[in-house]
Amino acid sequence: MALKAALLGSLFIIAGCSHKLVGRGGETTVSVFPSKHDFDNLMSMKSHGGAEGMVGGLGENFMAKKVADNTPVKILSSDAEGSDIQVLEGPNAGLRGYVAKDNVE
Repeated sequence: MALKAALLGSLFIIAGCSHKLVGRGGETTVSVFPSKHDFDNLMSMKSHGGAEGMVGGLGENFMAKKVADNTPVKILSSDAEGSDIQVLEGPNAGLRGYVAKDNVE
């Protein structure tokens, strides 16, 4: 019985790790934000356009870590706008952050 439980648990862990980052619109990297709060603030600024939108775009370059698309990640939690993830492989292995929902597959 304990063996079945351990096997079932390991299957859930493996299934939970089968996600990857996906660049959109020809992008080869994905912005990983430190937190959902930072993501929301920058997206709000960018949506206003004009000078505030430019500041939001610059803020993304300074605040978000750029991670290569197709990088394997583990989804820690999700909401309607995106996911808290942990990078599993590559030079950014161990990085945790928040990405937009269309950047995770």
